[in-house]
Amino acid sequence: MERYILIGLRGTGKSTIGKRMAKILGIPFYDTDTLIEGRAGCTIPEIFLAIGEAGFREIEREMIASLPEGPAVIATGGGAVMDQKNAESLRKEAHIILLTADPEVLEARIMGGSRPPLTELSLSDEIRQISKIRMPIYRGLADICMDTGMVNADEAASSILTSQERDTEEGVKTLRRMSLDPDLIKTPLLFGITGNPVSHSKSPHLYNRLFSEYAIPGKYLFLPAGSAEEAITTMQALGAKGLSVTIPFKETMVSRIDEPDPDVTAIGALNTVVSCGGKLYGHNTDWIGIREPLQGHKGADALVVGAGGAAAAAVYALQSLDMNVIIANRTEERGRALARRFGCTSAPISSSRKVDLIINATPVGMKEGDGSPVPSELLRPGVTVFDLVYTPPMTRLLKNAHASGCTIIPGTELFIHQARAQFKLLTGIDPGLDRIREVLSS
Repeated sequence: MERYILIGLRGTGKSTIGKRMAKILGIPFYDTDTLIEGRAGCTIPEIFLAIGEAGFREIEREMIASLPEGPAVIATGGGAVMDQKNAESLRKEAHIILLTADPEVLEARIMGGSRPPLTELSLSDEIRQISKIRMPIYRGLADICMDTGMVNADEAASSILTSQERDTEEGVKTLRRMSLDPDLIKTPLLFGITGNPVSHSKSPHLYNRLFSEYAIPGKYLFLPAGSAEEAITTMQALGAKGLSVTIPFKETMVSRIDEPDPDVTAIGALNTVVSCGGKLYGHNTDWIGIREPLQGHKGADALVVGAGGAAAAAVYALQSLDMNVIIANRTEERGRALARRFGCTSAPISSSRKVDLIINATPVGMKEGDGSPVPSELLRPGVTVFDLVYTPPMTRLLKNAHASGCTIIPGTELFIHQARAQFKLLTGIDPGLDRIREVLSS
């Protein structure tokens, strides 16, 4: 596959490095901004002035859709892949290369250029703001990440073309140790779910179906481990692009990564790890999966049962919806500690009778024969019960709640919403909620 897509912020060297790569490989080079100017018959600043950014993006979308198929090196505009159609089009049958550089380097490279600003901020602040928004999507799309700040174009081009060579020996040993097919090491992009246990997870079925649909050259595996440290060792031995993280590693994994995002820092737990350029980036999409099904419950009084990573994500989500949160945990001191961290209340579950919403953030309900973590006297008409356990979809708690006249939200809703956000972080592609529901029901 000799088709390379260069993405990144303005000033990272996409055009210059792309031309060097095309020359080395003897294949065509295309710069989407140059092609747009040729089609429009004017410069990009003139396009922005005449029809604004929205008009420019429409032309860009048409240009990318019309790019010739086959071997090529393609340098894209900084915002091109933020458009879903562009991301899907460019992803097919191609290597995606992310070029990066420190903000100070980018500012020095583009200062005094003719391109119009995208915000009203100073150039330095704009670079940082745009980077904050775009980098998670860039990293998700990228097969290879390259810092161009300290190398010239020839060095960067050569390094990109040789960096595709994976150290397969350790990867093959790891796959054999896990009783997996050693030929999987030949897969360009490997992903997996780690935790203990993981065999119940629906993620491999979902991800592998979506990989096929979006022509992502990847495979998603079950990667059980004994610890967060072992999980990261396995990830690095395989050269894996990303991990989904489940219990019991959501909290302990935080100390094993290089850069947690603000949500991870606030929650103290993560469920997503992305590898890019030798660094591990941590994200938490659980809180999104909890928040989205509860958009109509803003300002409610809520009880969260549990005090682990899932409970922290739940409290974070509920507070983003201005809810008054009470935490109840079997070990009361742990519940009080979580409540102090978020500035809310902790109380024994038996005293939490007048709430509008109850969330089970414990694993109780996953195992056959598990009872309900919530006393039946708390279940009454008018109360909404959200069980974060998604396997099985109807837990004992949800059955009891339904029989008591409560509104119930199964854990599959958490899974669907968080999976959408996680898939985008791992691949740069947004499959949409409807498609995820369809795949999970098949």
